[in-house]
Amino acid sequence: MKRELRGQSVIITGASRGIGRAIAFRLAAAGMKVGLLARDAAGLGEVCAGIRASGGVAEGLVCDLSELEGLPEALRILRESLGRVDCLINNAGVFLERPLMETGTGAWQEALALNLTAPFVCCRELMPHFVAHGGGRIINIASTAGSQGYLNQSAYCASKHGLLGMSKALAIEARPHGIKVSCISPGGVNTGFIKGTYLGARLEGQVMIEAEDVAESVVHVLEAPDNVEMPELVLRRFSSV
Repeated sequence: MKRELRGQSVIITGASRGIGRAIAFRLAAAGMKVGLLARDAAGLGEVCAGIRASGGVAEGLVCDLSELEGLPEALRILRESLGRVDCLINNAGVFLERPLMETGTGAWQEALALNLTAPFVCCRELMPHFVAHGGGRIINIASTAGSQGYLNQSAYCASKHGLLGMSKALAIEARPHGIKVSCISPGGVNTGFIKGTYLGARLEGQVMIEAEDVAESVVHVLEAPDNVEMPELVLRRFSSV
């Protein structure tokens, strides 16, 4: 039997555009109260306004997740606004496509900070809340780059491999507390994330995964019965042509 999502609360990072935006609207439509973090104030405001106009509940907070020192306080404010948090969706990320020999230490660290360390901090800060309430759900939006390599994506692949590994380890820690940790790993999503890159040019005109497809996968994982675990859900582009 599917779990009921209506009335539950969720925090979503990177919710102002692309996959995060689609997840926010989809979970709000399912009756969840959504707490949104993003650094794009205009985009975040548009998402919150759209959800509220449809009768949903949305709390937004402008936050640059790469500035790790301020992240715990931002999470505390959003958690208090929502009351109780039942789910966390770590979606915020940055794409870096550059040969390793041309990758500066700053760019490498920025990719790891946003794609790996920020999800770690979010999990660390919300885990005590989940433990105190006897359970919760964490979904980390990874990538097929978390299980294989791609041309000129050493930093991006390293960050997503790390996210997948952290998720698998945390799932073991969290299980005794009734907390489930999953990764959704899409490849080739039709958003502006890879616009202007070699990868974007290579995929142009091909069948793509839509952001709404990822959002539906998030609902699928969150609705899974308590006796079902989904460590990783891989989404690959498919064409019958």
